[in-house]
Amino acid sequence: MKHAIGRNILISVLAVIILLSLFTLIEQGRKFIGMSYFDSDEFGWQLSEFETSIIPLVLATPDKEEVKKKITVTPEEIEEYRYRFGDLESQLNSIRNQYEIRAGEVSTEAASDTVQEETTTVQTPNKTLLAERDKRLADITKNFEDDSYVENKIRAEKEAQVDSYYKSIEHAKNDLLSQKEDFVYDLKNVETGEHFTNGEISSKNAYKKEYSSKYGYLKERTVFQQLDESWLISDMMGNPFARFEGTIAIPESSILSGHRAYEYKSFITNQRKFYGVVVAGILAAVAFTLLWRKNSETFRHERSEEKYRKLPIDIKLASFILSILLAITTMSSLVMFVTYNDYDMQIYTFIFAVIFTAFTLYQWKWMRAGFGLVDWKGSLIYSWGKSLEGFFLKQSIGLQTLIMLIVVFFWGAGTLLVIMLPVALIVWIPATLLIGIPVLVVLMSRMAYLNRIFVKTEEMAKGVIGNGMEIKGKSAIKEHADKLNEIRNLIKSSHSEQAKSERLKTELITNVSHDLRTPLTSIITYTDLLKNPSITDEERASYIAILDKKSMRLKTLIEDLFEVSKMASGNIELDKRKVDLTQLLQQAIAEHQEDIDKSGLDYRVAIGKKPIMSYVDGQKWWRVLDNLIINTLKYALPNTRVYINLDQLDGEAVFVIKNIAKYELGNNIDELTERFKRADTSRHTDGSGLGLAIAQSIVDLHGGSLRMEVDGDLFKVTVKIGVI
Repeated sequence: MKHAIGRNILISVLAVIILLSLFTLIEQGRKFIGMSYFDSDEFGWQLSEFETSIIPLVLATPDKEEVKKKITVTPEEIEEYRYRFGDLESQLNSIRNQYEIRAGEVSTEAASDTVQEETTTVQTPNKTLLAERDKRLADITKNFEDDSYVENKIRAEKEAQVDSYYKSIEHAKNDLLSQKEDFVYDLKNVETGEHFTNGEISSKNAYKKEYSSKYGYLKERTVFQQLDESWLISDMMGNPFARFEGTIAIPESSILSGHRAYEYKSFITNQRKFYGVVVAGILAAVAFTLLWRKNSETFRHERSEEKYRKLPIDIKLASFILSILLAITTMSSLVMFVTYNDYDMQIYTFIFAVIFTAFTLYQWKWMRAGFGLVDWKGSLIYSWGKSLEGFFLKQSIGLQTLIMLIVVFFWGAGTLLVIMLPVALIVWIPATLLIGIPVLVVLMSRMAYLNRIFVKTEEMAKGVIGNGMEIKGKSAIKEHADKLNEIRNLIKSSHSEQAKSERLKTELITNVSHDLRTPLTSIITYTDLLKNPSITDEERASYIAILDKKSMRLKTLIEDLFEVSKMASGNIELDKRKVDLTQLLQQAIAEHQEDIDKSGLDYRVAIGKKPIMSYVDGQKWWRVLDNLIINTLKYALPNTRVYINLDQLDGEAVFVIKNIAKYELGNNIDELTERFKRADTSRHTDGSGLGLAIAQSIVDLHGGSLRMEVDGDLFKVTVKIGVI
């Protein structure tokens, strides 16, 4: 493990050296490759500055007196001078007002002195001020009367500007010669033949540049470039360009001592560093290639790689790009610190560069190894995108929220603007009153409404139904409140159904217990009686007949219970065949004809002669008809009519049976199809309470419908099934 870490550090160091060499080559290659100090930018700037400044400051400076002689004054300048402070009357009034104020101030000061001093000190200042005022008034008046008077004043101003200009030239010349003292020149004006030199140019020169028709003349404008007075420029441009030939040189001695020597040696040192870094980079590249081929798998720290792979892909990419940028930044800084010989910063920066480069190499290996397993749907951008999709699932809410956020944002920005720029109140106050406050009120009311919905939802989750939500407005929140009320109603209905189910379950247990216990009690009782040896044969036969009847009763109850349970669970198979429902009903009625005749009921049967064919299980469907007919025999009021009808309507066979009930049925007729539910609540009849439940289950299994209706004592059952 330690060897692997050491190799990783070594590979990272080599990578840093390679990148350092590459960056150094890119940034400084043009400065050092095949270049000397005198080819450097720094020396080039110094030479260019010397060439630009020497002509106007030393070689071709115009004579000051000649420049003054060329000064001219135009009529426009005279007019501008006259009206610089207004017309004649304005200037005169301004002077008078100024001196009136000054005279008043002098009088006030004199009033605080003694009376004797007042006589001697007030008059003298007033006379002096009046004389000064009159002199200035006369001067202004003469400006408007005599052009030559104004011309002389303008000429004097320009001569003062020329004197100031030549002083600046002298200062600039001294600065140039002191800063560029090692520049030796021997130059001649091509036009005038005038010769200029500041020393002998020997054969031992570190640098020399010649100027001639072959290599190009030294030339520059003959005016000082920083001058602002345009009239002075035009007066000095008698010869706009001056050309010089000759030589400018740097003696060899200047690069051995002095500031030039420091610059020269610094360049040579940096150039050697440059070549050293490049060579080191080449050697490092060779070593890196060999080590990477053999040890690249060591950049696969298993625990770190496992944690890294769990990160979303966009986080991985961002981390990888960030580590590359940090490595590049530290590398650029390292190049700069190497150039400026900042050894402390070189060490720190090199360490950081190694760390960032190693991190980049690790990530490169981890990303390459797991790139085929990338789960783009697990990225943060994807999840954010899916979240934003949800933002507009309800477009009205999403749009309204977005508008409110925009308004609140600009309202806040406007408030900050008002703090920094109070004049913005002109716009901010109307915007606040007309937009900001109304939007805030709407937002708060919507949030309050939404909070009430949240509270109501929490109550419903805890089982508290309570009252329904108040419905107001036309927003999507109102629609949500509507849906919440619907859920409330469903829950309330579910609670009612649950209570009903619990009640029916209790009744079911009670009824089953009663219906099973009754025949079972009889069986036990008569069995005990049969054990008595003193009973007669007639009594024994009677007891045995009762036992047989009660046993068959118990058997029927148990079979019906099993059958209805299997049907309710769907654990029963139907043997569907093409059956004539008309004939099947006729057989069912015929099967009970004897019981019908004994019942005292008047059966009115309306069955067409035309066959009504349907795919049903004949035995099961016969059981439906049988149960419904038996139901009328048991629970129809004696001496009343029972109506049975079978017809075909709209592609369905419609069987209807109705009678007058013997017992009061109540309003909740749906409970009659529950198991062991009987109209005879006292349970004195022989019914099992499973007849209608079995019929309902069989009809449901066939995909038909069984519907019961009660109108007073009229009980009606309608069964529908599809025909072919």
